[in-house]
Amino acid sequence: EKSAVLIVIPREILLFSAQAGQWTSIRLDPGERIFQRAADGNVAAVVTSQRAIGFSAALNVAQEFRVTEEETLETFKVEGNMANFVTRRRAYGFSAFTGTWATIDRFQLGK
Repeated sequence: EKSAVLIVIPREILLFSAQAGQWTSIRLDPGERIFQRAADGNVAAVVTSQRAIGFSAALNVAQEFRVTEEETLETFKVEGNMANFVTRRRAYGFSAFTGTWATIDRFQLGK
């Protein structure tokens, strides 16, 4: 059952929590491009050219952080209560239960 809604319109991301019955609006910067986006179950996530945004419908909270240009996106998945993506340098996971991102550096050969 879906309780997180994600709508992208020009220059804006709209997130809806069915539990809270409230919208959250996040404005995109000029030139900011969306690389990946999805919503499923209690969670929605967006990765742009500048940041990653995670949204918990259960908590009606969004958390974002900067993503550097050199972090090339390798995988992206949103399902149920979690969202995750992997770049060349790190793995990131967002939890609908905590409303926060967690990250870990990837092991890289030659370092």
